[in-house]
Amino acid sequence: MSKRPYTINLSDTDRQYLQKICRTRTAQAQTVDRSRILLLKEKGRTDKDISQGLGICINTVRLCIRKYFEGGVKAALSDAPRSGHPVEITDAAKAWMINAACLRPADLGYAQELWTLKSLHQYIQGHAAQAGFPRLETITKARVGQILKASEIKPFKVKYYCEKRDPLFESKMRDMLY
Repeated sequence: MSKRPYTINLSDTDRQYLQKICRTRTAQAQTVDRSRILLLKEKGRTDKDISQGLGICINTVRLCIRKYFEGGVKAALSDAPRSGHPVEITDAAKAWMINAACLRPADLGYAQELWTLKSLHQYIQGHAAQAGFPRLETITKARVGQILKASEIKPFKVKYYCEKRDPLFESKMRDMLY
């Protein structure tokens, strides 16, 4: 006993939107396939015919149709956000690292005036646990660099500037040079 194929009813606006996606050259292939699934389903095609015609798995067709019934065209075309990997380095830990990068190493007992990435990395690893950030004990030097770069912090670079304090500087300089 075969099931009678079901159809979906798209509004004119939704149909035009889906047809536009199918014609565009910049849409993701997955979005184009999902648009075609909905348009073919509206014409009464079976899930099996759609999957064979588009060269995709029948479960992909069924999932797209189910998402359409649950949330409409927008839900069928996109995926729900995924949870992803949990954050290991918190914003508080990043703030502590940035604060450490802004301190002068000489004030912390180091012989140098500026941080190097290596010395800052060693400082962070050595002092993270007592600051309450045990995860930072195993942070890589590259990750420290990424966090500083994202925050636009450059503790390895010093900007120098010259300030003219003597209003007669240029004339004195000319006299000295000539």
